[in-house]
Amino acid sequence: MKFEPRNRHILVEKIEKDEEDETKVLLPAGYKKTEEYTLARVLATSPDSSVLARKGEKVVVPTHLIQDINVGEQSFSIVLENHICGVVYNK
Repeated sequence: MKFEPRNRHILVEKIEKDEEDETKVLLPAGYKKTEEYTLARVLATSPDSSVLARKGEKVVVPTHLIQDINVGEQSFSIVLENHICGVVYNK
């Protein structure tokens, strides 16, 4: 299945961080710390998007502003173009 973003949205793939060492504090079962920002890879942009991030680039996005959409058995993550904080380049 192919998903093409519209209305200034950008299709992204979240880049998962490696799990850190276990905490020494007792936490409820199933607790997962959420980061304030997420690193994501741009998969596609809508035709009316003015953002300067291109396909394949890594961007920083506030975690709570990423929308996960389930269509059938597939899941897609999108973010509105003006929620991208910046592009990460490897030098």
